[in-house]
Amino acid sequence: ELMRGIRSQVESLISGLTESTSNAMKLGLSHGLARFTLAFSPEKIDTMIIHAISLLDELDKELNTYAMRAREWYGLHFPELSKIIADNIQFAKSVKLMGLRINASKSDFSDILDEETEGRLKEAAEVSMGTEIADEDILNIQLLCDQVISLGEYRLSLYQYLQNRMNAIAPNLTALVGELVGARLIAHAGSLVSLAK
Repeated sequence: ELMRGIRSQVESLISGLTESTSNAMKLGLSHGLARFTLAFSPEKIDTMIIHAISLLDELDKELNTYAMRAREWYGLHFPELSKIIADNIQFAKSVKLMGLRINASKSDFSDILDEETEGRLKEAAEVSMGTEIADEDILNIQLLCDQVISLGEYRLSLYQYLQNRMNAIAPNLTALVGELVGARLIAHAGSLVSLAK
């Protein structure tokens, strides 16, 4: 009660303090408190994880869609390749390197594939039942493969970022269920505090 009384009469108690100066002081104090609260908000740190896991899920969908389209499109020319290479990124890199299947025997896939898979690819390219396609078609397929590769690289860096954030913010949860499941649990609960409760 005493403090409330002092606050209500502060202009008359302190000489030189006007109402406009008092209002500016109150506004500055409230802004300072708000900034302090936001800077140390426990909900703020896990917001980054929630956004990262949402983006990772969307990237997976986009990557799968693009890779499936590349497989179908290139499958007209070299249908056997989809059965030989299961990994989407390896498939995209192989198509980008090889281009038309007649270039398979001259191409070196050692950076992308293991020796056995490379041998199977070269054998299949010689007896493939696919149709011939124009250079313009192969160029567009290779551009699509570029998109698959770049999305794959970005997904990998985002996953590493998510791993680091989860290990820093929720190490116990990460040890129990892993980064991805832990991040999804936090996103589903809304925050780390909500999940803990």
